[in-house]
Amino acid sequence: MIDLVQLDYGAMLALNFDGGVVVDRLMWLASEKLTWAPLYLFMLWYIWRQWGWRRMVVMLVAVVVGVALSDQICNYFKETYQVLRPNRVEGIKEHLHLVWDPIKGEHCIFGRYGTISAHAATTMSIFLILGLGGVGRAKGYWLWMALWVVLVGYSRIYLGVHFPSQILFGWALGALVGGFVSWVLRRLPQTKKLGY
Repeated sequence: MIDLVQLDYGAMLALNFDGGVVVDRLMWLASEKLTWAPLYLFMLWYIWRQWGWRRMVVMLVAVVVGVALSDQICNYFKETYQVLRPNRVEGIKEHLHLVWDPIKGEHCIFGRYGTISAHAATTMSIFLILGLGGVGRAKGYWLWMALWVVLVGYSRIYLGVHFPSQILFGWALGALVGGFVSWVLRRLPQTKKLGY
């Protein structure tokens, strides 16, 4: 029988490595929320340019709802099941490469528990809400935004703050939330007038 916990630990140790100062900084930046502000602003501009301000506002509200739902569900699981982050697990943390946080002046530790990755869930939710909401028709959207989702998710493993299974659960949760929010949008009479 396969021991899933040991499999997760093994994958964690294989995917978390010392990539040097440049990779450390890139992964730290990929994991920072404000790093992606220009991307979010570009997406808002693109929606406004293609469909007008009303659809932009609807998409913004949909993304905010999707992110809030994803984040709160992740917080519920973190507080209810309290699975320690890899950088806090005895027998694992000694073998991890931990990245220095230049803002805090310490290694990236984050909260105590990381049952489901909120970063993975929220990025997947944004990816699907925007993609299914029409932005996915833009050339290259699905490829480039999928790479963004993978980069943000992998950065959490590289930083030593989530096990691979926690990233996978985050992506699954984000897909469910993003799909649900998109499904609701398509059924609202007000959004049908905007071309959904």
